[in-house]
Amino acid sequence: MKNKINIEIMSPDELVSWFLISSYSYYKLGKPIMTDSMFDDLVERLKIVYGKSNHPHKNLITKEHLAATTGYDIEYPTIVKQCALDILRG
Repeated sequence: MKNKINIEIMSPDELVSWFLISSYSYYKLGKPIMTDSMFDDLVERLKIVYGKSNHPHKNLITKEHLAATTGYDIEYPTIVKQCALDILRG
């Protein structure tokens, strides 16, 4: 899966989704779905386009999360958890 994620073509809403899914997978499940450098790239892009996102869970990601490149303390919604599990199952 790690090779199929193309951050460069993601919309702002997709970046929010992937930030949440990747953070949940890494911090809560202990199973990263992208490399650290890919996640860092995702965060850098998200910082730039954050204001353009209309994602319903955008408010879960604070400026502090983006500055620290982490989502370890987010209360993840069920849909994020399910998406992460689906991705990990392949």
